[in-house]
Amino acid sequence: MSDKHIEFSDIPEGGSKDSYANLKEKLEIVEQFPGIYNFKFIITGGIDKIGELRAALPDDKFIEQPSKTGKYVSITVKKQMQNADEVIAVYKKVATIKGIMML
Repeated sequence: MSDKHIEFSDIPEGGSKDSYANLKEKLEIVEQFPGIYNFKFIITGGIDKIGELRAALPDDKFIEQPSKTGKYVSITVKKQMQNADEVIAVYKKVATIKGIMML
């Protein structure tokens, strides 16, 4: 088993084609497809941002954990993915939401 893992810095900002290629390579090494992929998000933009995330992933179960101070909400979404390209498509879709961090 490889000791490689996906870091927050592996998820590209700005949609660089090379960055997404790097993420795809790491996903293919670390994850097994098809399978359940755990998307993790931090939302700092309030309840309306959670609604935007739900709109982007309408058929998925959300596990929400508010911070103790109430400044942010941590959300995990477990989603069946067929391949790394599907994972990247979700990240690209969600990246348009302001006030969200993808982990």
